[in-house]
Amino acid sequence: MGGGRPGHIPWIKKGNPRIDIFQFVDFLRLWGYVLTTAATLDLIQNSFFIAFCFYAAALGAVVMKRQVPGGMLLGAGCLCNGFSLAVRYWSSYPLLPLYQGAYFIPFVVGLFCARSLFKGEGSVIHGVLMVVLAGSALFFPNDFYLPFLQFKTVFAHGFFLLGVGGKALFLLAGAWAVLVLGEQDRGDRVKKMGTLVVWGYFLWTLSVFSGAVWAYLGWGAPIVWEDPLLVTTMATWLYYTLFLHLHLTGLNGVRSRAIFALLGALFVFLFNLVPELGIFMVPEIKL
Repeated sequence: MGGGRPGHIPWIKKGNPRIDIFQFVDFLRLWGYVLTTAATLDLIQNSFFIAFCFYAAALGAVVMKRQVPGGMLLGAGCLCNGFSLAVRYWSSYPLLPLYQGAYFIPFVVGLFCARSLFKGEGSVIHGVLMVVLAGSALFFPNDFYLPFLQFKTVFAHGFFLLGVGGKALFLLAGAWAVLVLGEQDRGDRVKKMGTLVVWGYFLWTLSVFSGAVWAYLGWGAPIVWEDPLLVTTMATWLYYTLFLHLHLTGLNGVRSRAIFALLGALFVFLFNLVPELGIFMVPEIKL
């Protein structure tokens, strides 16, 4: 907008009291952008904080054996979380919120957990999983974006969104694995655990494929092994490839497969989710 001496108003020409209308409009646009950006960030943070409160309330309802109210509270949390994600994605598009997966995963997990609660199949472990995932994103925020031009491709967004879905299903499979290990009547829960792993593996494979195409288009190589994110992504894919061989062939018993699924969920949390978190911060509502 121009420099000048201190106290000089940039849209008033030197020696001329008339207003430079073009610089004045640019000035208003700049401040409008700043204010809009600040308001958008507050909206994102506030709506996610409200979602976390609903998730915590849903956990309390499940502990008190109120599964239907718990499902309703969980659904309300998913609505707030989804709204926060929509604004977050819209504000960064066409760039990619690559390290924002911690905010997306609770939403996907919450949809599945709410369905289980409404069907009377939910458990305290589902509520605990929701609070842990949402709390991790809330208290360890990592709100930054990398302005790479290579993000402007559908394969970059496919890598991110399909990976989020895969991680969410792997974590849910781990929650069902806990229930399998703690109950004698395991039949239906073993099937749910296996189904979640199969679909998680399917989404994860598509994510790896999309990431390979994205890397080739952006950097000229399908795999950039120097990137720790891609190394842990491939390690996760290999881990669940082994799990599916054990699960589908029935070479191991039910308990062994449940332990395998639980360890896989811990691996996903520690090596795929925790690296996306930031430093500890106490959240606050900004009005």
